[in-house]
Amino acid sequence: REMTKVSVEDNGLMAAVFAPIEEIETILAEIDDYVVIANINSGKQAVIGGGTPGVQVAVKAIEARGYTARMLPVSHAFHTSIVAPASGPLQEVLRRLDVRAPQIPLVANTTGTFYPMHPGVKDEIVDILGEQIASPVQFVKGLHTLYEAGCRIFVEMGPKKALARFVED
Repeated sequence: REMTKVSVEDNGLMAAVFAPIEEIETILAEIDDYVVIANINSGKQAVIGGGTPGVQVAVKAIEARGYTARMLPVSHAFHTSIVAPASGPLQEVLRRLDVRAPQIPLVANTTGTFYPMHPGVKDEIVDILGEQIASPVQFVKGLHTLYEAGCRIFVEMGPKKALARFVED
């Protein structure tokens, strides 16, 4: 709800990019306008987001190098600084809730590592969740964390199978 209330001059754009992550990083580094990797989904696919001009220039540059980029129908450039104003209000709501350490290991999208599980972690978890709004989703790092912890079976629950394909990558 707070993210939909974010009102800025430019809500930004997002695009799925089908290229090696290193190539995406190289291309984005050449662009002067604000555009970042917002979701690191696999070694060959990411979502970029940022200001409208930056994303538009990035998409053209990506396509000029022979890769595919597909604009995503979103209201804001999520997981970028554009939606950062929603972090504070989210944290205020979370502080009123009974936030506790997870009972089983759970990976945070922001860090790609496990949430803290020791007693008295409410403030740490609230901070992590607040940062998640404007930080890149570290899906690949999270998969590596799970694999290193012994996970070998990954099951996607839902109507699509995009995440399963990312895991295969």
